[in-house]
Amino acid sequence: MTGNRDLTEKSYWQTLASRGTGRFLVLAALNERPRHGYELARAVTEACDGCCEPTDAMIYPTIRELTEGGYITCRTESQGQRQRKVCQLTDRGRAAFRAAAEVWTSVLPALQNGVDAGMKLDTLEAKEEVLV
Repeated sequence: MTGNRDLTEKSYWQTLASRGTGRFLVLAALNERPRHGYELARAVTEACDGCCEPTDAMIYPTIRELTEGGYITCRTESQGQRQRKVCQLTDRGRAAFRAAAEVWTSVLPALQNGVDAGMKLDTLEAKEEVLV
């Protein structure tokens, strides 16, 4: 184990993947159009085919962080009795999205190659055990 983390637990890797992709998927959703928090959560869930389910504890701190960094601006809209913040990318936010998209474009194939190689090795080792 590394500190208090058990790297054999699938939940550890799920949390790590969700944190790594969540901020990018928020930027990607806002790159499409302005959205409020609930719409952002739905867009992130749809974009990752359910592999990560963003919570308010992920979405709203991300909105705050992106606002403080100048990556998004938010305006308050009234809808009936309710008010909600609608966020949109700034020029800096669009530049951040493009930079992140470029990095993810190179990282994803490398991750897939690592997974594929590991799975092939596991399959070969399992076949060897059967033969022994």
